[in-house]
Amino acid sequence: MKLRLLDILACPIDKTWPLKIHIFEEREIIDPKIPQADEITKVVCKYYCGKKDLVLSNEISDTADGSAKTLVATKEAGKVSYEKDCKECFSKEIISGIIKCSECDTYYPIIEEIPMMLKVELRNEDIERNFTLKWTEKIKELLE
Repeated sequence: MKLRLLDILACPIDKTWPLKIHIFEEREIIDPKIPQADEITKVVCKYYCGKKDLVLSNEISDTADGSAKTLVATKEAGKVSYEKDCKECFSKEIISGIIKCSECDTYYPIIEEIPMMLKVELRNEDIERNFTLKWTEKIKELLE
């Protein structure tokens, strides 16, 4: 999983966005392919930078002639560098970790690079148990 997914992921239970991530294991990508920068934020992500935990655009303003509304980058967007931050972000692949909703306190595991964004009753208990056993110490740290 790429941190870039936090730009669009919301909690399936209460639709909270952005979500927080706790990375347990990641791997390096030698020659990452970096997508083109967004026109508004000037970085790859359009709404939220998971690497720096910053909301990039969420303000809406009217166009000059009042015919439409457009998204406007926040001042925080200027704190993220396409050349540096986006390259660092795309040079890592998250293998294991947890995505957490700050509103309902639900945890979603990242298992073998895949975020398991399902409600608890829809999850595979065996897969979840194995994940929990493997990362018990890291999970305990999160709960403290």
